[in-house]
Amino acid sequence: MHALTSKTARVGLLYAAFCAAAYGLSQSQLLGLCSDARHAVVRELVRGPEDYEVLFIGSSQTARGVIPGTFDARASELAGRPVRSLNLSTLGNARHIAFLTLQKWLAHHEAPKVLFVECGVLSDLPEYPHETLPRFTNAGDALRGIAEQPYVARDHIEFARRQKDPPRFDPLGVFGALDRNALHVELALDVLGRGPEDCVRATFNALMNAEHRPYWKPREPTFEAVVQEQTGERGFYRVPPDSPLGVEGKRKLAVQAARVTYEEAVAATWNGLDEFADASRFASTRIYARELSELCRERGIRLVFLDQPNFRGRPLRPSQVEFYRSLGELFVQDKTVLYREESFQDPGHLSIAGAEAASRALAEFYVKSKP
Repeated sequence: MHALTSKTARVGLLYAAFCAAAYGLSQSQLLGLCSDARHAVVRELVRGPEDYEVLFIGSSQTARGVIPGTFDARASELAGRPVRSLNLSTLGNARHIAFLTLQKWLAHHEAPKVLFVECGVLSDLPEYPHETLPRFTNAGDALRGIAEQPYVARDHIEFARRQKDPPRFDPLGVFGALDRNALHVELALDVLGRGPEDCVRATFNALMNAEHRPYWKPREPTFEAVVQEQTGERGFYRVPPDSPLGVEGKRKLAVQAARVTYEEAVAATWNGLDEFADASRFASTRIYARELSELCRERGIRLVFLDQPNFRGRPLRPSQVEFYRSLGELFVQDKTVLYREESFQDPGHLSIAGAEAASRALAEFYVKSKP
């Protein structure tokens, strides 16, 4: 009897076929984005029918720092014609996720005229995979990760530990290489194995939701309302100043304001170690910035890297400025405006007033500058 005709083999093949079908359905319907409110917003926007002239993709700094309605009003006023933009930023977005988000958008829509992609001291740092990466990754990119191995640690805790206490015995780097191989194989398996999980979760959520939508949280009654609100504002993530998050953010802001004066922050230049200049570091950031640049070139998209500042923090490293200008344009926000306390909600995120000022500045750059 041939091995493939046994009952065990048939069950195994059926299970493999089921997993493959579930993976295909999950990828086509973006079901991996159903378990988190912000990702659900991105799913709703990507699956919507409308095309947009301008896209913004970044982390929470951009999600909370760019208001499409404000950008559109100023850009339309200056251009003398309607301009429409969309904010597809997620939370904790590294460059890898920005690239995958653009891929998802282009699979459903016409290419935008311009893409703003967040860069900066904060968003360029990850040398470890973000915990939500498997929700965005497809099979091709998961397998490419095994070949390119852009990450050095599983999470920020392990990365910090290795920086502080590097391995003392690793002849010829053999153990480190094996561990890095295992990390990227595990990431690929996480992606390939998510299909059944995503389908089951989305089906259960739809059954529990009166509107039969795949978003449901048993202890978060505002989950659906949050998705609808942010979708209605075309991706802007609004944090009310009087909310617990807003109040705590202002407390931290006061601490930073006392530590660094406005004048010191505006005059600051990079004067520390330029880690980004080390070609062996920031592999994921470099790889996927180049992938973004190549994809934009192929689709005729004007690419602008956007430096979103943290409150009175350090500016871009010189090597970052050189790197991004080699791949596209670089827009640095005017910190003489944004380093005022009223412009930030917490040390890492603009307030609503700051986001309005930043969005108008972006619109003026977009209309007045030439690619």
